[in-house]
Amino acid sequence: MSYVKPFQSIALFENTFKHQIKKKTGKVEERSFVFNKKFGKDLLVEANRYRLIWMPGCPHSNKAVIVLRLLGLDRVISVGEAGILRDPRGWVFSEDLGEVDPVLKIHYLDDAYLKGDPNFVGRSTVPAIIDIESGKTVQNEAWDIPKYLITDWKAYQKEKAPDLYPEALREEIDQEVENIKRVNAYACGFARSQEQYDQGFEEYFNVLDEYEEKLANRRFLHGDFITLSDIHLYVALIRFHINYHLVFGVNKKRLEEYPNLWGYTRDLYQTEAFYEYTKLEQIKKHYQLSPHMRAKLGNVYGLVGTGPDNRDLLKPTGRETLSLHPEEKFVYSIETREEFKHDTIEHEIEYLQKYVIEPIEKAGQATFQTDLERWSFQIQDAFKNINKRLENSEYLLGNQWNEADALLYKTLLRFDHIYYYVYKLNFAKSSDFDHLKNYILRFKRQNSF
Repeated sequence: MSYVKPFQSIALFENTFKHQIKKKTGKVEERSFVFNKKFGKDLLVEANRYRLIWMPGCPHSNKAVIVLRLLGLDRVISVGEAGILRDPRGWVFSEDLGEVDPVLKIHYLDDAYLKGDPNFVGRSTVPAIIDIESGKTVQNEAWDIPKYLITDWKAYQKEKAPDLYPEALREEIDQEVENIKRVNAYACGFARSQEQYDQGFEEYFNVLDEYEEKLANRRFLHGDFITLSDIHLYVALIRFHINYHLVFGVNKKRLEEYPNLWGYTRDLYQTEAFYEYTKLEQIKKHYQLSPHMRAKLGNVYGLVGTGPDNRDLLKPTGRETLSLHPEEKFVYSIETREEFKHDTIEHEIEYLQKYVIEPIEKAGQATFQTDLERWSFQIQDAFKNINKRLENSEYLLGNQWNEADALLYKTLLRFDHIYYYVYKLNFAKSSDFDHLKNYILRFKRQNSF
């Protein structure tokens, strides 16, 4: 599809945000969230009941899917993706077949908002959590959805999920998140007077200077491990690098001119979930080609900036030297939930069926992109976990193979030679995992399979 739409006047910007423009000050304020029911209190915490809708350009929805992925909640909450350009009515599922969300069967996200509240007026936002059965939006608190996924969905998080909101740090993290709200390039980008712009500009670079100093001697905001605070700051910094410096006029410095912030952003970008869900080109096009932003910026011909060069995002950062645990970016709760004890053949077979074989079958049946990604990610998690367990063991339950090993071996061979190609599960072959590769060779030598 073409992202270039006919140019419209500044009235489009004004109309888009008319419910957020304060008459006395002229400022575009953050909107209040209308769907603020709480999980476990007003909303059931139930597998396969909800669908999280995000849009790759939006920093708030980016936080939600990163947390969802890190915790393995993509197994029990499906993900839908809105297109990067909204039309006058709102977000459209423009990337799906027929421009209809394949699960919710709607063209506009706004339809789910109106089902949730028939009197809803204003601008439907992402992220939004939709009750699949009713089709209603039930939760859209942009700043808090990541926290709810951490605290309220613990029973469904994957084995050895990272602890992103440790009990001992919760007050400190909450305070940090409030401070991160000051990293607000929108105060400049959405300014409607020079005074508003100047105030936003000064505040923006003051807080970047503070974080540059804070991250000089610590790898992440609260020490050696990634927490919820880092996710909130990351989505703002990566967009400063890609877009804000250009389109929002926060041009005193580039991110690359902050050595600590630049290394910190790259360190996070190179981390699982951050990398998968940071869609650089879509972020760029969203801000530069959205009709309301083009109208405000005067981008008549729908041109996209030629920079930045993102290859440097993958270069080594050296920030691991700031940590006492250089090989580990996450801390894990002492009370880590273990769904399988991995102590009997029966448990091993049950684990393989649930986390390897069933996801492969579901990937083979996938009819839309986000569903394929959902099961692909689950298989990756399982391969990583099994590979880790085989560091100190020849087979799944020690140094003797059993029926579970025979099932795993056959599945891995089929994966590498069939499913990898036919089901488009080409994130890696099992032989790309060092311990799985040795496991396959060892099993082949000792057996006639």
